[in-house]
Amino acid sequence: MKKILRTVHDIEHYLRGTTDDGFSFVYQDKIIKSAFQPIVNQDNTVFGFEALMRVYDADGIRCQTEPFFTSRHLPLFDKINIDRLARVIHLRNFAHFIHCGALFLNMSPDALIDNRDHESGNNLLFPRVKELGLNLKDIYFELLEHHCTDDKQLNAVLHGMRRKGVKLAMDDYGSQASSEVRALTVKPDIIKMDKSLLQEYLNGHPQRLNEALSVAKTVGAKVLLEGVEDKKAYNVAMALNVDFMQGYFFGRPLLLHEFMKQSQSAV
Repeated sequence: MKKILRTVHDIEHYLRGTTDDGFSFVYQDKIIKSAFQPIVNQDNTVFGFEALMRVYDADGIRCQTEPFFTSRHLPLFDKINIDRLARVIHLRNFAHFIHCGALFLNMSPDALIDNRDHESGNNLLFPRVKELGLNLKDIYFELLEHHCTDDKQLNAVLHGMRRKGVKLAMDDYGSQASSEVRALTVKPDIIKMDKSLLQEYLNGHPQRLNEALSVAKTVGAKVLLEGVEDKKAYNVAMALNVDFMQGYFFGRPLLLHEFMKQSQSAV
């Protein structure tokens, strides 16, 4: 059906699973599950988790995530629906299986605009956070660094969310779109530096990362360095005195059953 999902009934139709085995959703013959990757503080303690989508076909074979969700041929209503359904399963899975630290949720610019134009989006989201026993102050909405159909509307939405006390993070800063302009306008709580900036720094080209760090300081945002995959990258992150780190050095994104198995073995 070619429409944007706006009611609880619409959304529930696509959901699968329970509070015992975790939630997923089915869309266009694909099964989408939650995966969680740790985000750590400077002292290596866990600050929170980023919720990510993992896509499987009907036979359970893992599919590439990016081509499926970022295809130029994917209609806008599909992109918004996938964005909305992903937030639903991530929130439920985090609340029932993790429920500690901060939760980072990705949101596309166009989905945010739709939330404002049709209040059903926010009316579904914010009450549900409370019903799940989560605190809004522990949730960071990550603005994906995608091009937007209307930057003016996007800025209005983001400022409205800030007035409600919502915490914002800019994801993949420096990868695409108008990163610096958007950061100066939005003034996010956290800027997540794209892993390409760290890789350039490690390869002897520190300019872009240094410039990004300067922008974060200007807007008063904390810095999360992505792509910390090994000891060398970790040492650079520590030397740069960033606030948070994320990457394979600390942990890969894990599906719920993997996360629970790891948690049990750590006890």
